[in-house]
This record gives sequence, structure tokens and C-alpha cells, in this order.
Amino acid sequence: MMNLIKKSNDSRTFYPSILDEFFNTGLAAFEDRRGVPALNVREDEKEVTLEFRVPGLNKEDFHLDYHDGILTISGEKNEEKEEKNKDKYLRREFCSYSFQRSFELPEDRYEVEHTHAAYKDGILEITLPKKEQKDRISRKIEVK
Repeated sequence: MMNLIKKSNDSRTFYPSILDEFFNTGLAAFEDRRGVPALNVREDEKEVTLEFRVPGLNKEDFHLDYHDGILTISGEKNEEKEEKNKDKYLRREFCSYSFQRSFELPEDRYEVEHTHAAYKDGILEITLPKKEQKDRISRKIEVK
């Protein structure tokens, strides 16, 4: 026969709640971000800059596509390392890494045709100049 014991939240200690949070949300959040490069976004009056931390890639490994207001950045690296001793493999390693991220960047706000990208020291930097924004008219309209 099984006995049911009601558990009170008041008697719960501090440590199990931290562990519960870690295992229920912490790991899941970590897994969702694995494989996605870290991103910094800088913005000023003239431009917006996206910086991705992606060490170990070459500039040829990146693909940037802009279509219908969406900028998609993707990268892929495939490596094969092999060490042989006559006809036997002592060690063989395959490495593959890829990512893809998309951002909504409407043409009415950014000069997409003047976008430039550079890759240096493991950082992919994409800069989009902003278009001059016309002042929006705002006024109160009286209902008659």
C-alpha cells in the first residue's frame, strides 16, 4: 500500500529550489543557446552594428543573405583531422559546426545596399547604415 504525503512549500529548504530551477530551466536554456554564437548589438544615430563571436572560422565560412526585410547570417565549418600509421587509423576526428540567425531589418529604416561585413580576430562585424527618418506627424484629432 502506498502512502501519500502532502508536501508543504513552507518546509522546503533553499537548496532544492535552486537545484529544481537549474534542472528545470537552467539546462534547457543552456541547450537552446548551444551552437549559437554570442551576439552584441550596438546602435547610434547613424548605424546599427551586429557583432558575432565566432572564433576558428574563415571569412569564406560565412553567408549573409538579405531578402524581404530579413537579414540571415549563417556559417559552417567542416574539418577532418587524420593521423595514420601505415594502414591502421590511430585516430580520426571529424568536426562540424554550423549556425544560422535571422534579424528583421526593414529597408525603409536601413540602407541595405551599403551594408558591410568584416571578420577579424574571431569577430564577425556587420554594419548597416540607417536611413534618415522623417519626423512623424502627431496631433490630436477632435471628434465632432
